[in-house]
Parts: sequence; structure tokens; C-alpha cells
Amino acid sequence: MGTGERFYRLLGEPAAEWEGVDLPLGPPQARRVFALLLVEAGQLVSCDRIIDELWGDVPPASAKVQVQGLISGLRRALRSPHGDQPILTRGTAYLLNARPPETDAGRFACLAAQGRELLARECHREAAQRFQDALELWRGPVLAGVPVTAEVIARWEDQRLSVLEDRAEAELRLGEHDRLVPELRDMLTAAPFRERTCGQLMTALARAGRTAEALDVYGKWRRRLVDELGVEPSPAIRALQGEILRDGPGMTAREYPAYRESSVPSQLPPGIPDFVGRDALVAELLAELEPDEDRETPPVLMLTGAGGIGKSSLAVRLAHQVADAYPDGRLFAALRGTTNEPRSPEAVLAGFLRALGVPSDAIPADVDESAGLFRSLVHGRRVLLVLDDAAGEAQLRPLLPAGGGCAVLVTSRFALDGLELGRPVPVDVLPPGDAAALLSRFTEIDEESLAAQQVLEYCGGLPLALRIVASRIGDRSGWKLADVADELSVERRRLDWLRAGDLAVRSSLSLGYRQLAPDRQRLFRRLGLLPAADFPAWAAALADGGEPDSAVGALEDLRHRHMIQPVSRGAGVPRYRVHDFLRAFAVEEVAAEPEHERADAVERVLGGWLWLAEKAADRLPSSVLRPEPGDAVRTPLGETPVTEPLSWFQTELPALEAAVFHAADAGLGELAWEIAVVAASYFDHSGLYAEWSRCHRRALEAATTSGCARGEAALLRGIGQIHLYWDDYQEAAKALDESYRISDRIGDPAGKARALTGLCVVARSIGRPEESRATAKHALAIFTEIGDVLGMAHLHTSHAVASTELGLLDEAEAELDAAWRLCVELDDRHRMALVLRRQGQLHLRRQDPRGAMSCLRRALELLESLSDELCAAQVRLDIGRTYTTLGERQAATKVLTGASSQFTGAGNRSSAAACDRLLGALSAS
Repeated sequence: MGTGERFYRLLGEPAAEWEGVDLPLGPPQARRVFALLLVEAGQLVSCDRIIDELWGDVPPASAKVQVQGLISGLRRALRSPHGDQPILTRGTAYLLNARPPETDAGRFACLAAQGRELLARECHREAAQRFQDALELWRGPVLAGVPVTAEVIARWEDQRLSVLEDRAEAELRLGEHDRLVPELRDMLTAAPFRERTCGQLMTALARAGRTAEALDVYGKWRRRLVDELGVEPSPAIRALQGEILRDGPGMTAREYPAYRESSVPSQLPPGIPDFVGRDALVAELLAELEPDEDRETPPVLMLTGAGGIGKSSLAVRLAHQVADAYPDGRLFAALRGTTNEPRSPEAVLAGFLRALGVPSDAIPADVDESAGLFRSLVHGRRVLLVLDDAAGEAQLRPLLPAGGGCAVLVTSRFALDGLELGRPVPVDVLPPGDAAALLSRFTEIDEESLAAQQVLEYCGGLPLALRIVASRIGDRSGWKLADVADELSVERRRLDWLRAGDLAVRSSLSLGYRQLAPDRQRLFRRLGLLPAADFPAWAAALADGGEPDSAVGALEDLRHRHMIQPVSRGAGVPRYRVHDFLRAFAVEEVAAEPEHERADAVERVLGGWLWLAEKAADRLPSSVLRPEPGDAVRTPLGETPVTEPLSWFQTELPALEAAVFHAADAGLGELAWEIAVVAASYFDHSGLYAEWSRCHRRALEAATTSGCARGEAALLRGIGQIHLYWDDYQEAAKALDESYRISDRIGDPAGKARALTGLCVVARSIGRPEESRATAKHALAIFTEIGDVLGMAHLHTSHAVASTELGLLDEAEAELDAAWRLCVELDDRHRMALVLRRQGQLHLRRQDPRGAMSCLRRALELLESLSDELCAAQVRLDIGRTYTTLGERQAATKVLTGASSQFTGAGNRSSAAACDRLLGALSAS
């Protein structure tokens, strides 16, 4: 049924569909009205007739009103999205405006008429198929569940039986007498007085060489006819009896030579003895392949995935395990879908038909005729098909059987989304445990050893790669896993090394690549320019030189071919992943492009990540550490919003870290340091100090090499801050002093003030509050001179902390008041929370624990609303101190325990130790 169409069914439970979706017809009375209109589709049905159908001789007084209501309800149910209405009113009558193609009854009649015309032209195979198509429209007894007259049921049942007999007639002429015998027996049992059915059963038995049974059928049928109806058989069937007795023309099997006795083909290739892993998937698929007598269509399992993933091995494994359940044949065809010349369906069908006993000169040349003959031969039999390396849906459709007794296993590198009959079964790389088990089948390994872990990581769970590794260890006496790990560690040599005999990872990957159109090839190899294997669609588009949203269709084509895999959508943007081997192959292919084109593409992509990272960082709490933008070129991505910055950073974190290293490796020092310092906003907020340190140190190397002095100073400030969090004050001071010197040398006052901000904390942390206070004043003066309000607020707070430690409480209060006014001016809730925390500490110093608790709770509420758990932990530490002062031991213990856990996880040793000291004191008291 095409899209945008209604379809009505009466050959079974009455139903109406719109584009394949059932429409709600309402209560039983409404369904009866619908059934009546459907039986008379295209004809007027009077209101009085509807009343008679619903209530008979005693209709209620409101019958007409109720009919109108039922019609209104049906109209609402059947109305299309476009508003057109199929139920029309003509006076006091109604009409269902449905053309024959819009009803199963109309299609049934049309197909039956076509079949009879073909039968008359002696196109027996085509006729049988038309009759079968007509019969498949029946989903059960006509108008099941709706009270209808016996006359209507009998009329439709007679039409169904006639088409069954027509189909049997066509198949008898094709010589399918053996297969028809049980079916015709069942038909005669269901309709014992149908003379044509009886004659067809007699004919089928006689042609099968079962003359005695044919004559016995006639004798029993005649006695029943005489005993129950009091009539004798017609002259035609008596003449048929005579022909059988005389072994007359058309009554022997030798006159139907189109088929010799069917053979039982068993074409499965040898199984893989060392198959391991995928236990859960194998168990699931074996259950689906189990024969089921109630099944109407065959299970078609489509094993799809990238090259070398083990699809064919899995399919053959499954086929051998269920072979005994399919005693009528096991067919196998290599479809060569990844070659330049995939096998045609006609060639495959010809091979199947020959295997099933059809002489070569009797195989039709037409693909539809061959497919019809194949389906006829396997109908009612249990045959298993394995179709390996399918090129696509068009190649597969003619090869699929129709009967529920068969089963099909398909393998393909394509997704096969358009195949109507079948269930996709994506086959992924082996999980680490299965990969280790496979490798251990060939060589002794210690899964805990570094070499084994490295080899398994480099092979990426790809069975083909693991088998090649095992083969090469076996071929080279004395080779150990450590030697293999060394060879595979060099990415540019990895594909060269993974070759053994006719097995090669590169060859497997190349098959899919060579089938791509030129523009798809370019897009795929440009994936080798991206910093990470996991990437958003816009990055691929920029690498390919297009607009940010221009590559989605092409990427979906690559996904369809299993050259990339979809992953979760980050911030509403499609994301994909390319397997490490495919990525290595893309890197090899893109290396042949002109260097300037590759460099431009890399700079565009990294500029896109920088642009987005800035948009995300702008929505995080502002940081005095974040410098002004540098000179790196940004790539704006249009209307790409970042509404959830934490979620965005969490999704893009691996790519951002890879982008820093990629920029550094490409000599793009400006991009490397800018991406690193923008990402630091998230690292700081989330306590990801290891990632922060790793990115900053690599970016520092690149900035130093490229002569980006401002970037060096910014990165050193970040490194200093990390050491502060790690309580490593000597290293913090070293990095911050160097940052100050560079900023002073290049004339960057903001950079000097930011370095001083960190040095202020260092001095305070090592017990030098006077030095901290002086440093804070120096930094504050610079920030005031350049008008940096955020820096001023931060340094007023730092000045207040140092003053509090020196006992200058009134001065500290004045500094905090100044900081608060600036925070309000900035509307900076995060900075407000930090000022409130310091005000709480000041209240505690003044022996005012309740005033302290008020400030601290307000600070905690703000920080929790901003999802800043690390700053919130610092406030909880202060709340724990305050509870301790108030003598509320239980509350203090609870809040300090939680804060200690957070500090320990983040590596903040001094704060964790402060919590533990307080907890120890509480336990001892």
C-alpha cells in the first residue's frame, strides 16, 4: 500500500488503515455499521437497512439518531490528515467511497481474475503466484467478530475455495502433484462436497503413482454424496475415474518431466572450529531459528557490520547448529556484495534451483519466474538459506522464501534498512573478554600482562586482526606478544603488519572504500584528519570543506555501509564513531591529498571546537583564570546552540583533549593553547585535574615551540592552579612565578594580575598571610587600573581572607562588602556564593556560629544550583566546623563525611585532612 492511502479489510476481522496504521473504529455497533458499508462499498446503504441490521424488528425510538451518531464517529475515525471524508450521505442513505484497489476484497477479486487469465494462456507459474497473492490477503474468516448473515459468509468462502482450487489447478499443471496431496486432502475435509477439489485430489494421487488411493478417494466421496445428499457424481468426475482406471493421458507422473525427484542440498561451508564468544547473541539467534509450525513467514536474520567483524563466521556457526532442524536442505550463496560485480539474483536462483533438482533447461530466464519457482519448490518444506555478503535489498528480495518453514541468515556490510522481511542484527567488535579468549585459542597469553592488554587494545576487538596476530605468532618461531605489541604500537605500520597469507585487514577495509562514490571516498578519508574517532557530524562536514550541516546524508550513507557507527546524540547533534582500523586506513588515504588542503581542513575543524567550547564556557561560572581570546581562527557554526554546557563538555571532553594534542602535533600552537585554556573552565568546575594537567602540559610544549608567549603564561597559570589543588605549593609557585615573568615581559598587565592571584593563595597556604595580603593588594591595583571587575571582586575576597587570618576582622568585612557589591554588579551567582562562604568564615571567627550558618547555607544553595560540587564541598567543610561549634555532633559528622569523600576523590589532600581532623575530634569527644 502506498503512502497517503486508506485501506479497508473484510477478509478477516474488519479493519481500516491509514498508511499501514489501524484506525480505531469504535464500539461493536460502529464496527457492524462499518462492516455493512464495506460489504456494499461504492453502493448506497439506507438508514432503514442499517437499523434492521443493528436491532431487527424492535429498534429503539432513537434508532435514527443513534445511526447518525455511529456514522459521525466512523467519519472521525476514517478522516485523513488532509480532511477528506470517505463516508458520503445521499438523502437518508450512506455510501463508503472506496475503490476496489483500496479494499482487500477488491484486490482479491482483481488478482483472482488475473490468475484465471494467465491460467487460460497456460502461464501456469505466473497464475499460481497470482492466486497465492490473492489468498494471502485473507487473515481469517470473513468479517470475523461481526455478526453477518450466513449468506454473506458462504458467498465469500465459496470465492476463497474457488481460488484455492484455481491455484491447485495451476500447480498440478506444473507437476507439483506430490506436494499438493496433503493440501488437497485438507481442502476436501473442510468442504467435503466440492467436486472439483475431489477431482484434483484424485488427479494428484494418480500422477504420484498412487492409483489405488485415488480410486479410494472417489469411492468414499461418492458414498457420502449418495448417503447425505441423495445424488450421484457428475459425468465429469465419473469420466476422471475412468481415466485413472485406464491409466489414461495426463494420469502419470512421467508426463510432467519439469521436476525430477527433489534432492536435499547441503551446501554450508565448513564451520570455524575455534569460534569463541558472542554466547548471548548466539543463544538469542538460535532461539529465533527454531522451527515453528505457527509461523507464517520465515525468520530472516540480517547480520550486518563492518568488514572483518566476524559476520560470516557467526552465520556459518549458527547454520551448522540448526542444520538438523532443516532436513529439506541447507543452501549457501556467496553474493559478492563487496566486489565490483555482485552476483545477480538470477544466477543465485539458478544455482538454488539446480541444487533442488530442477534441470538447467527448465530454469526460467526471468528473475520473477525463477523466484516464483524457487518459492514453490521450498513451500511447505524446511530449508535453511545462508546468503553471505549481500550487496543490498534489491539483490536479496528475489532470494527470500515465503513459507514459515524456512529460515534465512544474511550477512552484509550494508544496513539493509529497506528490506521489508527481516530483522537487523548488528554485529559489533568482540568485547575484551571474548577477544582475549579468541587470542588464547592460538597462543598462551596472560590477560593481566601489559603486552596482552596492548595487543588486545590495538586489535580493537576485530576478529580478523586477532586471527592474523595469532597466525603470525605461529609462523614466526620465537615471536612473543611483547614483540607483536611493539610492532602494532606504531599506527602508521599497523595495517602493514596485520597481514598473513590471504588475510589482511587493509584488504578487507579497502573493499568497502573502493565501492564508495568519489565524494563519499573524500568524506571518509577526511575523517582521518579529525582529532578523535568519536566525532559530531559538523566536524566531518568542516573537514570535507562543507557547511556544518551539509554532511549528514553522506555520513548516513557511510553508516549504512558500516564504515562508521552512530553513537548518542550530543546536544541534539548526530554523532558517529569510526573504528580504529578504519580510522588508520582513512589516515593513510588522506595522506595522499595536498598538504595545504589537509592543513586548512584541520584548522577549520579545530576552530569549530574552539568556537563551541567558548560558547559553552561562557555559560559556566566565570573564572579569573580565563584569559582574553587569542589570535586563533574560530570557525563559527551558525545557529549551533550550547544550552547545557556541562552536558556539552562531558560529551565533547575526549574530542577536546584530542583536539589539543592534534593541534600541538600539527604545529598549531595558538589553537592548542586556546582550546586548552577554554576547556579548563570545565576541568576546574568538575575537578578533572589529571585531564587538565595533561592538556595544559601538551599545549605548553606547543605554545613554547610556536612562540606563543601569552599562551605560555596562561597555561602556566592553569598548571599553577592545578598544583594548588594538589597542595603542591612549591610547584605552584614555580609555575606562577614563570607566568608572571612572561606576562611582564610581553606587557600583559591582566596576565600579571592573574599570576599574582595564584601567588596570593600560595602565600596564604604556606602560612604567610602578610605576604598574601600584600600580593592581593598588588593584584587588586592592577585589576582596578585595567577595569577588570571580576578580577577586582576576586582580589577583594582574597584580601579579606588574608586580613581575617591576621585578625583584621573589620578590614576583612569591608573587603567582603566591596566584593559583594561587585558581584551584584556582575550578576555573578557563583562569585556571590564564594563571598558568602568567606562571610560565614568571618562570622565564625567572631564567635557568631548562627550568623555563619546563615551565610554558609545561602552559599551552599547557590553552588548546588550551579552544580559546582567541589566548591560546595568546601562550604560543607565550613558548615561541619560550624555544627561542631554549635555542639551538633551528628549533623557535623554527616556533612563532614560527605565532604571528605569528595575531597579524596578530587585529590585535594589538605581539605580531606581538615575534614578527617574534625571527624577525629568528634569521635574522641
